[in-house]
Amino acid sequence: MQGIDQVPVIVKDLPHTAADFERLGFVVVPGEKYENGVQNAHVKFLDGSKIEFLNPTQAIDAQSLQYMDWLRDGDGAPAFGLYRPGSKNTPPPGVFFDRRPVSPTDKLADFDHPNGAVALSGVWLAGSPAERQLQKLPGAKVVKGAFCAPFGYGTEAVHYKYAEVILLSEGMQLVRHRPIVAVTVTVKSLLALQGFLDGMKQKYRREPGCGRKSFWIETRGLWLEFLER
Repeated sequence: MQGIDQVPVIVKDLPHTAADFERLGFVVVPGEKYENGVQNAHVKFLDGSKIEFLNPTQAIDAQSLQYMDWLRDGDGAPAFGLYRPGSKNTPPPGVFFDRRPVSPTDKLADFDHPNGAVALSGVWLAGSPAERQLQKLPGAKVVKGAFCAPFGYGTEAVHYKYAEVILLSEGMQLVRHRPIVAVTVTVKSLLALQGFLDGMKQKYRREPGCGRKSFWIETRGLWLEFLER
């Protein structure tokens, strides 16, 4: 496994979600509307990782019905993707594998985020049934340490070449039975990010004590960690 491929987030209001992320300094790329009524949009990064927003407008097939059911408890991320070229492994529950396909419509401007974000580099899981299997995937390395967040802290993570999955207790779930509680976005400079957020009058949090140079913002059913590496 090389890193994070993507995190899909199911949202009730796509235009407002796009506006929220644009205020956080992301370029939001419009997607399309599929035959089953699902509309999407993306936050893309030059390494191929991305956050995808999915908005079901009506229940037409099994997928759109599943998305509509998910929204009964609010916005949030139901799964996440790991990137491994040519992978034929069977993914654990709540995880899928992808190859970071390149879109012919991508433009360099799509990756030029005003907040300095350059990659989707982490997922925080609370009480996921997949956590032990994640440790056994090719390229995985278990790391012990202190991982602090506004919702609690963990002591273990699974590292891949370009990403980490931080493992937390089930009691840290923001909504019951939803293991994905946060994602980490790597930024070039926290100082530059701070200037942007202050200019937008956007509130953010710090979590000192674990040595992670990061800011935290909660939105759309999960926390975003902006991490300077």
